[in-house]
Amino acid sequence: MHLEAFTPENTTIMMVDYSLGFLNSFRSHTVSDHLTATVALAKTALGFKTGFVVNLGAGQKPYPQLVEALGDHEIIYRGGEYNALDNADVRKAVEATGRPRLVLGGISTDGCVIETAFGALRLGYEVGLVADATAGETRETHELAIQRMVQAGVVPLSWLSLATELQMDWQRKETAAAYFSLIAEASPGIMASVQSEHSVP
Repeated sequence: MHLEAFTPENTTIMMVDYSLGFLNSFRSHTVSDHLTATVALAKTALGFKTGFVVNLGAGQKPYPQLVEALGDHEIIYRGGEYNALDNADVRKAVEATGRPRLVLGGISTDGCVIETAFGALRLGYEVGLVADATAGETRETHELAIQRMVQAGVVPLSWLSLATELQMDWQRKETAAAYFSLIAEASPGIMASVQSEHSVP
């Protein structure tokens, strides 16, 4: 396991196959929880200015909630590759960020996500997986795929643990506003607790 922190400077967040056609097919999470975590992951990438690559398979339609969060950020459409990094445009976009760490989220856990994670490991990236922004057909298939990835060296994360690691110090002014805005939107219970203890931006 790599102990170096995930930082905006060393991390690219990659979102894979958040296709509207799949949204109700995966039952590892509730739709509401999955959408909340997915949008939070996108806003983490944008708010912290990490590397950020979003891709879908040919003909897929992205979640409307994700499209709204992305604004004018590019979505790359690839062919039928299960490992998204086998697509030349996706791989070029990831390489162009110049960062050695790749954090994945997407669907399905035991399909394109696991194959992309293994592809990234083979290319020498240190890989993380945002498990609560990733969905599988059932809870069992989701957890089995995560176990296999972790055994191969992938670091399991939640969107909040990633955002907190990127922030590192709640008083760091450059990104504090984006960080606390994100928590207020996606995890209001935690935000209420923070506000009871600290004066936050």
